[in-house]
Amino acid sequence: MFIEVGPASLVITVERGGKVYDIGRKRIEDYLAAILVDMRDCLPVLRQKAQKILRGEHMPEAAVKMINAVKRVDEKTLTPMAAVAGTISEMVRDFIRGEDADFITVNNGGDIAVHNGTGREVTIGIGDIRTGRAMPYVLKINGLDDFGIATSGFGGRSLTLGLADIVTVIAESGAVADAAATFLCNRTNVVTGRVLRKRASEVDPSTDIPDELVTFSIADLSHEETGQALDKGLTEAYRLKKDNVIYDAVFLLKERMVTTIAGDEYIRLEVHNGG
Repeated sequence: MFIEVGPASLVITVERGGKVYDIGRKRIEDYLAAILVDMRDCLPVLRQKAQKILRGEHMPEAAVKMINAVKRVDEKTLTPMAAVAGTISEMVRDFIRGEDADFITVNNGGDIAVHNGTGREVTIGIGDIRTGRAMPYVLKINGLDDFGIATSGFGGRSLTLGLADIVTVIAESGAVADAAATFLCNRTNVVTGRVLRKRASEVDPSTDIPDELVTFSIADLSHEETGQALDKGLTEAYRLKKDNVIYDAVFLLKERMVTTIAGDEYIRLEVHNGG
């Protein structure tokens, strides 16, 4: 099922008892519209760095989820808007789960929330966010009932401070995965004349990070620069994994890949048609 309401474009799959289940389009559209209205009313707060938001418990559920997610990841550098797409996916998934569905995926432009009550293995491909083509990297997830997976990268829907082509994160929730993917991609950064940066407001006047210097173009990075950028992101990912904020992360830059996945119990990374 494909649903589009305002800026949200969702691809939803629902199963119950091993068969495709029709949840009803109108109910989801109405619920999604209500979430977006709640977010719109809170935008002045949600566009601030999370560390400035001291009391948010009185706000709507969507806003609270966004704030809590970025505070878990990095409240100093992120605004709650870093978790908006993953939050929407997560809330719609949980809304559908009330229908006793045993398998649900809600994909909001690549930010995905999953409920897997079937016990079967879930396979998720990693795609190139600029071309939409499938990459040879496939995630195999087993034993996680509820989780989120999100991808950030240069050339994607949002602005980034980093250089990575793709940063894919698996976490316990869609909101946290979204925030962590944004944060980790921002960390894949090196100082080099091969990268052109601009104030975010010059690239997107409506951005929530107007004064940040975001990546505008990347020339051919050296082997050393590519390695430095990936190492910076990977170091932060290991920290988030150690602190139980994320399960795992995968980074790709200039056809080089690094990951925190190393024979994990629940998550495997397979490479097809590769070395």
